[in-house]
Amino acid sequence: MNRSAGRVLLILFALMTAANAAGFSGGQGVNHTIPEHNETRRRLVGLITGPLSTVTASRPTTYRQLSGSARVRFESRDGGDHVYLLFLNEQRGRFPIVGRGNWVIRRRAQDGAFDQVKIFLADHPDFFARIFPRGPRSTMDVILAGQTVYRGVGVPFAFEQLLQRPFADIQHATGSLVDWRLFWPADAAAQYAAVETMVDRLRPALAMLPDAEDGAMDRHGNLVFIESLVLQDQEPGFNCSGFAKWVVDGIYHSYTGNYLDIQSLRTRHIGLRGHGWSDRYEQQRDPYFGLDWSRNLALAALRLDHPTASTDPTAADVGSLTFARAVPHVGFAVDELRAVLYLLARNEPGHFYIGSVNREFGSAPSLRQHVHIVVIFPYFDAAGRYQVVVMERNVESSVASLQRRYSGDAIHLVRIRASERFQPPIFGNPAFVE
Repeated sequence: MNRSAGRVLLILFALMTAANAAGFSGGQGVNHTIPEHNETRRRLVGLITGPLSTVTASRPTTYRQLSGSARVRFESRDGGDHVYLLFLNEQRGRFPIVGRGNWVIRRRAQDGAFDQVKIFLADHPDFFARIFPRGPRSTMDVILAGQTVYRGVGVPFAFEQLLQRPFADIQHATGSLVDWRLFWPADAAAQYAAVETMVDRLRPALAMLPDAEDGAMDRHGNLVFIESLVLQDQEPGFNCSGFAKWVVDGIYHSYTGNYLDIQSLRTRHIGLRGHGWSDRYEQQRDPYFGLDWSRNLALAALRLDHPTASTDPTAADVGSLTFARAVPHVGFAVDELRAVLYLLARNEPGHFYIGSVNREFGSAPSLRQHVHIVVIFPYFDAAGRYQVVVMERNVESSVASLQRRYSGDAIHLVRIRASERFQPPIFGNPAFVE
């Protein structure tokens, strides 16, 4: 290499180093909706880095940012093995710990050393970045909906330097590795209005819904047994499959004046799913009932908007997403469901989902079967807050409940477009009406 080329490389290196040190103007997906309070952190740097005895003796104090009207509260908390330094943004006159842009710096009680900072990326405890000191630089994990989606991302700042920087600098510096747009507040809440409308109309109806094994509503509006189609005359009600049909019927009836036919929903897609081993138990165990049923419901709903839509049973299936793989005919890991639903709410607003739980079931032999069906509504409300509503049979549960019961199992999802025209169907059984 000649001297002239060497000088050019040195100049380029110096320019890149200066850009790293000064605040970044590049980067992709910077989320400017995250409140900044680096001004207050710089003001208190002597306290942040000072003796722990000084930190723990400090009183909670509120500061007004000179660069704007925002107020930030600083306080410390003794957690036994660690001391926490909290920088909390004001929200409607309060300073909650869980809030977009809040920083929680952690120091070891034993020697006062910094070991991490947690930065909330939403007004929700399951969305945050955690940054750790690592030699002359730092590393970062990013958690989305409770799932670590980026791990060990390099951050080109020394940890104590990072504590004085705006979060935008961190986003700029890591923008080629982290898609920060995932944490932007959702736009156009109107796109989610139909989902929220369905939830609001379903909730009061749940307490009135009866429960019965193998129960569903037929095309005439009567509660029958799915297997025999015989009218339920004693304690009529729904099972999980019947409940999912009832929800879809609330859309289907508003467009057609009819309810879905149970026989068509029981259509088995043999040859599409399964294998030689499970085929032997198709009649005896019906291991794919929940999968076939949910797919048939989604196809019926799809044809409301697209009468000539594909008859491919997988047309409404949710396939693999960034950070989450869907196994064909099996689904996603239930343990990843929080992140999956958040990504779906972001990427395809205005839909709800029917989930078919797949797990080992039975004995002699034990088979992986689709054993349970749930209806899930992920959306952003009018205030931009992320919500997930889970309904099964005649109760509202939660993603946490599903993960407790089915940890290690899978859940297959089909998408259905929500409708403002949804109305909870009314049954015709005399036993129920009376």
